[in-house]
Amino acid sequence: MTKSRHMQWRPGTRRALFTALALPALLLTANLSAKTLVYCSEGSPENFYPGVNTTGTSFDANSQIYSRIVDFERGGTAVVPGLAERWEISPDGKVYTFHLRKGVKFHDGTDFNADAVIFNFERWRFTDNPLHFESQVFEYYEAMWGGFDDASLITSVEKIDDFTVKFILSAPLAPFLANLAMALF
Repeated sequence: MTKSRHMQWRPGTRRALFTALALPALLLTANLSAKTLVYCSEGSPENFYPGVNTTGTSFDANSQIYSRIVDFERGGTAVVPGLAERWEISPDGKVYTFHLRKGVKFHDGTDFNADAVIFNFERWRFTDNPLHFESQVFEYYEAMWGGFDDASLITSVEKIDDFTVKFILSAPLAPFLANLAMALF
């Protein structure tokens, strides 16, 4: 019996090998050209509304969709610009002024601006806001900002101009920027 230097292929083996190697490449190429977000998670998110979420699975999924005023640096805990390009903090630590990014749009084409920031914080903060539904519990808002209405540490969110918004707090809050960087805001 002599040893052959060439591998002996059974009928159809080459075709099966080619298909096994080519099919994943074709599927990957097809996915790259699609405009669909595919996200792998350890479980199903409870919803895609971060203001009422309480699970890490939901926050993980939502962080792929939503942007925040500030973010955490990738792999760290330093707060970096997000939808705000920069910010100033008053000497007493009670006023945070954010300068918002221009040219940002929501998925429907609506411009992102100071009015959008105020709108969102007012619907979370005020229980009499028509969009603060009684069936939705804003647990993290209450925990991080001390409650709702007049009990909130955020006493007001004011528009300076279309791309500048000011948060006024009732007392200094050291983790204020870090709280804003959380996935729920």
